[in-house]
Parts: sequence; C-alpha cells; structure tokens
Amino acid sequence: MTAFPSRTIALALGTAVAGACFADPPTPRDRQLIAQAMQVNFDACNREAIDDVMKSCAEAMPDREKFRRETLATFAEKDIHYSLVECEVLDVRMPWAKARIVQDTHVLDRDSRDVDRAAFRNSSALLPEGERVEYINTFKRENGTWKLYLIISEMRPVKR
Repeated sequence: MTAFPSRTIALALGTAVAGACFADPPTPRDRQLIAQAMQVNFDACNREAIDDVMKSCAEAMPDREKFRRETLATFAEKDIHYSLVECEVLDVRMPWAKARIVQDTHVLDRDSRDVDRAAFRNSSALLPEGERVEYINTFKRENGTWKLYLIISEMRPVKR
C-alpha cells in the first residue's frame, strides 16, 4: 500500500480547514448592517415602494426583473405587512453573508369597506396575529452596503 491515500486525506482535510479559516466571523457591525438591510427591505415592502424595494436588493440578484414584476403583482393583489422578528447572521465571506431570518407576515384585507378597519390597517403597528416563518437569506455587499441577494431555503412555519 502506498502513502498516496493518506496524502489525499491530509490534503482534503487541509483544504477543508483552510476554507473554514477564510470565513470571517460576523462582526457586531456586520450583524447590525445586515439586520438593517433586511428592515429597509421590509419597510419598503410595507410602503409598497417598488423602487426602494429594488434598491434594497443586490444588482447581481438572479432574475431581478422577474422579482420586480412579481413584487408589483403582490402589491396589487394583497395588502401585506412584514415584521422582522429576528436576523441571525450565520456566516460572512466577503462580499457574501448568510442569515437566518424570522418574520411575521400579516395579510390584511385590501378590499375592506370598513373605514375604521382601513384606518387601523393604515396607521397602526398593532396588527392582528400573522404567520411567522423562518428562512435562510443571502446578502451581497455592493459599494459598501449590504443588499438582499437570494432566499436559499424553504420558508418554514415557526411557533410563537
């Protein structure tokens, strides 16, 4: 038996360790800025401000124009309010980051004729209980700013 297999194993192990070393630990500043990027996106969605939504997304985002069209269609169909519950930064490998996002999603009745309900919907932060989900989102740092890039997991329901 030759020494080749052990060298291969040592090389593979060395490569795996070196790859892990290149991951930057998330700094408190990166955690803050990535959570802010997510909040900026939610705020823009809540205002149905498509230009601001798109500014919160990376220019390199796959299917960017399709995402824009689908977001506009959602704005036309439903009145949705998004709340960021948690943003846990999992990994930073410049210019990329990965975070676990927990959000509440409230679908509100756009067609309500009830004036009190419409006023509540448009002015209150006290929203009825909505759906809570978690997922993994990736971010890209472009021109010094963290931007949303792509959701890379299924959205899973989370109990409150």
